[in-house]
Amino acid sequence: MMHLRWVQIWLGIMIGLNLSGCQALLPKAQGLASSQWMVQSYQRQDLVEVQWQQHSFSFLLYQQQQGRNLDLVALSLTGQQLFKLKFDGQQVKVEQRIESMRLLPFDFVVRDVLFATYPNFAKLHHDQVTIQYNGEKNKRILINQQLVLHIHYLADYIELENIQVPYQMVFSAVPNTLENNE
Repeated sequence: MMHLRWVQIWLGIMIGLNLSGCQALLPKAQGLASSQWMVQSYQRQDLVEVQWQQHSFSFLLYQQQQGRNLDLVALSLTGQQLFKLKFDGQQVKVEQRIESMRLLPFDFVVRDVLFATYPNFAKLHHDQVTIQYNGEKNKRILINQQLVLHIHYLADYIELENIQVPYQMVFSAVPNTLENNE
């Protein structure tokens, strides 16, 4: 049941973006590709809660970068894999997804996740992205001089508000339970 609600919400988001029915025809997310993308090791796990209109849903998101490629895997709270994506600094490659998510605008999802959680992601886009700070914990992301995101960093979570769609995401970090604890 949670899976169906998630799909309905994302389909509504697509309509809000005025996207057509073919992944190849989706507009590219501005502020995603970066010539400054670096090879590094990075790992993060979050419980993500999404609010769009009157709907809400949650999923677990795991991000891991080894070298140049960043993998993002989303699991429902019951453990079903919702999608698996790879980002190489230039484009998002969908490696797996459940059939009902085949039309989701993953470029936008990845961009927003990276702006909220990836260390210094906004600084990789000197020519397109402007960051406006309201104190240390609040920032506005403008891409090509258009307001796109509000991000609020709080003690235990991160709130992201996408202005274009609009929707909200809350990221609550989950301790890394995938490490080998030998």
